[in-house]
Parts: sequence; structure tokens; C-alpha cells
Amino acid sequence: MNRLEAMEVFIRVAETGSFTEAARQLGVPKASATTRVQALEARLGVKLLHRTTRRVSLTTEGAHYLEECTRLLRELEDLEGTLGQETASAKGRLRVDVPTSVGRYVLAPRVEDFLARYPGITLELGCTDRVVDLVAEGIDCVVRGGEVHDPGLVARKLGELPVLTCAAPSYLRRHGPVRSPEALEGHVFVNFLSRRTGKPFEVDFQRGEESHVLHLPHRVATNDASIALALGLAGQGLLQVPASVPVRQFLESGQLVRVLPDWSAPPLPFFVLYAPTRRLPLRVRVFVDWATEVIREELAQAQAFLAHPGAAAPTPSPVVVRV
Repeated sequence: MNRLEAMEVFIRVAETGSFTEAARQLGVPKASATTRVQALEARLGVKLLHRTTRRVSLTTEGAHYLEECTRLLRELEDLEGTLGQETASAKGRLRVDVPTSVGRYVLAPRVEDFLARYPGITLELGCTDRVVDLVAEGIDCVVRGGEVHDPGLVARKLGELPVLTCAAPSYLRRHGPVRSPEALEGHVFVNFLSRRTGKPFEVDFQRGEESHVLHLPHRVATNDASIALALGLAGQGLLQVPASVPVRQFLESGQLVRVLPDWSAPPLPFFVLYAPTRRLPLRVRVFVDWATEVIREELAQAQAFLAHPGAAAPTPSPVVVRV
């Protein structure tokens, strides 16, 4: 039995929950995939998987073995990449997690460039805003907006995205204009809930030496950026949102209107994060460098849009969302 091949089959079965799908992805017969996992269980003397007619799931021992297998194979891949990176191009499976808006509007339209540069890399692009355990989940790096709360990760700052206060015209027709932060009585916000604490973020207004940090009421709140934007477009409250591509599109179309443009909110910092290592695998390093370049261009476009509204076109996107 080739243990490395058996471990690869086991990992893919655990990820897909199916021998059939794992075999398809690996390009081997289903019977071969089943035999390899059975041989692995026999060698270890433990049952790694619960099998039923409908699904496959991990046993307690299987969950532990999966974590260790993933780590060992990734270290082997990193070692091979490190030894050969002076003469060979970056290669291997690259798992990345980014916010949905960044993935859809910033990275996806330009990912063809990255894959053309590094044809040996297979990119798996997850799009979430959740807190992830990079080591346990086998994720190579993440892009996140907001302050870094995990000191155990290496953080490269990409820049800052301006944060705007805005509302749908329908909301302003019902509630009237907002003339100053002090005149917000009677208004409601679509508040954004922290994924770490579950509590609403404060609403900040700054102008020169003046500063207002407010806890404003809401009728509805969410911890998802795209849902917050949809609620704002539906007239459910004022929004403080980063000047992302879709937000700029809605401002240009008139579906959103800036409120208190003379007052600013603290910008949202963006970081790329990865686990510390003596030598960053080449496939990770080239992605971090490429993503840094692409995202910094997007942040610069957002700054230019605010400095000259209407003069800076948003980054092209495959689909223009209308909520």
C-alpha cells in the first residue's frame, strides 16, 4: 500500500463525504478509493469513517487523523516546493479565504492573470467573513477587513478602505434629511453585528477635532455585509459601509445617497494573514504578492472615487448586482 496515496484518498473522502466524489476528483475507480481507505484503517487498527448508504462521516479517531494527515501532506508539499522553487514555478493546491465582496468584485475578475502566471497552482477560493483556524482547516491565507485579533498570525497590511454613511432615497423621504450627527434622533441604522461578540459596532463620525461615537438604535441588524447593504437599499435604515465596488455602483446609480459627506468614519483596514513559518511556501508567497497588488489598486480606486465622484470607474465586475 502506498501510504501517501491512501492518505490523499482519505482526505478527499472526508472533505467530500463521498467515496464516489472523491474517486471522481482524484481520477481513480471508486473500488480503488475504497480499497485504499480500508487498507489504511487495517494498518492503523482503527475505524476512520462511519459508512451508511447515504453518507460518510468521520469517527473521532478519523477526525484526529484527518487533521494530522492534512498537516503532514502540506508540510511535505511545502518541503518539495521549497527545495525546487529556485528552478521550478510555484505549484500545488492553494486554499484562500476572502470576504465575499473582495472575492467577487476584486479577485475573481482578475484571477485569470494569476492562474496564467502560475499554471501549476490549483486555487480554492472560499468567500466568507468568519473567523477561521488556518492550521486546523488547512487554509493557506485569508484576507480580512478590520483589526487583527490573532497575534499568532503574520499580518501584512494592504491599506484602508474609506467608510461612508449613506441611505436609500426611500428612507430619506420617510425620515427626512440628516443635517448633523447630533440631529440623528428619530433615525435608525442598519447596524452591523460583530462576529466575535455578537454586539453592534459603534457608529463613528469625525470632522477635524470633532468626534461623535454613537450607539444608535436599529429595527434590523446583521453580521453579513451583503445583507446589510441589501437592507440599506430596501430603506431599512442608515448605513455606515466601506466604499466597496457595489457601494460605489449604487451611489453612481442613485440607489444610495451619501449622508453627512462632511463627516468621515474611521477607514476599514485590510490585511492578508497567514500562519508563521520559517519559510513561506512559494505558492502562498506568490498569491500574497499578487493579491496585495490587486487589492491595493482597488483601495486606490476607492480613494479616487471619493476625491472625484463619478470620475473614477469602479473595478470591472462579472455581474452588476441589483438588489
